[in-house]
Amino acid sequence: MRPQILLLTIFLTVLPLLAVATVSRKLAAGPWEAIKDVHDPHVQAVGKFAVTTFNSKNHTDLVFKDIRRGETQADRGTKYFLHLLMAGPVSPCYVALVLETPGQKSLELLSFERDTC
Repeated sequence: MRPQILLLTIFLTVLPLLAVATVSRKLAAGPWEAIKDVHDPHVQAVGKFAVTTFNSKNHTDLVFKDIRRGETQADRGTKYFLHLLMAGPVSPCYVALVLETPGQKSLELLSFERDTC
């Protein structure tokens, strides 16, 4: 086999592998980071969105009171993992996972469940 053909064969074999490795690194989610100020108006809005969405989908009447703590993760936007506190006599603690998509300026409730306080 000629050296040029051998080099071309190696190049065409390795190039797609490098491209896949680069794309998979870009798609990997970043680490979870603590939210420094859970009372930031935007973070509060995400928490209220989670409760309102859960209420409308499940015909419940939970009342948002506060966010105890939260974390964010960069992943196709920003994921918010929020520890929520409700008002009233119901179980007061819940956790919610919300995805905020930057270009569309949209929020999506991924999960919402009871938590221990």
